[in-house]
Amino acid sequence: MISWSISQASRVDCWNVFGNMTLEDDLKDAGESIKIVGRWHHLSGASGVCICETDDHAALNSWMLNWSPICEISVEPVVDDAASRAALQDKPFFTAKSQGAETKENAA
Repeated sequence: MISWSISQASRVDCWNVFGNMTLEDDLKDAGESIKIVGRWHHLSGASGVCICETDDHAALNSWMLNWSPICEISVEPVVDDAASRAALQDKPFFTAKSQGAETKENAA
């Protein structure tokens, strides 16, 4: 998940760069290794978020460097529900409902 904010001093420059981009420019900017899932802009135009998919950290870094002169950017890895559940269910502290019910029945 990429979050960005644009300072007041850079806002018009950033809007003009982004506003003049075509879909082809946008795809070239991100690069072949990055799939943009979606991008959402706050109504003020001063910030927003993007969800993308990639396993190429260098490509992601390169894309962010394209915008870093005019935006403050943060990148946080995120996963979907299925990946999050699978990771939890693999941990020793996780108790599945069926396991918990069996344990309670055996204790009684």
